[in-house]
Amino acid sequence: MASIITSSPSKALPITNLVFRILSVGFLLVSAIVLGGNSLKISLNSILITASAKTIHAYKFGVVLSAFGILYGFLQLPFSIYQLCTAKHLIGFLHFTVYADKVMSYVLITGAAAVYGLTIDTKKFIDSLDDVFVQSGSSDLNDIRSKYDTFSKRANAGATLLLIGFLCVTISSILSSLYLAKKKFATTTPAVPSTV
Repeated sequence: MASIITSSPSKALPITNLVFRILSVGFLLVSAIVLGGNSLKISLNSILITASAKTIHAYKFGVVLSAFGILYGFLQLPFSIYQLCTAKHLIGFLHFTVYADKVMSYVLITGAAAVYGLTIDTKKFIDSLDDVFVQSGSSDLNDIRSKYDTFSKRANAGATLLLIGFLCVTISSILSSLYLAKKKFATTTPAVPSTV
């Protein structure tokens, strides 16, 4: 009969989990800065039109969800460090971490989708306005178009960083689930006596 060798828990899983938690905080922080600092000011016939995270709800939504992700990441970092140092979780906290990671990943993907969706829709709107101005023989939209293109590129960059933050939290969620499954398997599997 084969023997089961019990070894000390591998540190690869906790190290990888900690790295992805740090990466998620970093990407979400940069996403919040890019989305929060992105603004557009257009003057058309002496009317000033402004767009920013303060005035556009989808961008504000992306910034707020990035902030929630950052806060969540900072709250999880000490527990990831504790897991790395001691090779165990706090009692009952592992289940909370698995479910909270899943909820946070869904929250973050919602923010990225909102920012991407609005940026794509407004680009279609600007394109149709561009067509109307071209058909009327006016080139008044050229300045607006270049400013909007810069604004939308920054918005897409912020949404991409938010999406990468989502991926990091999702990978961390998978790693937490693997750790939970590994822990349950180790406690439910009876030891097989070794034979010489």
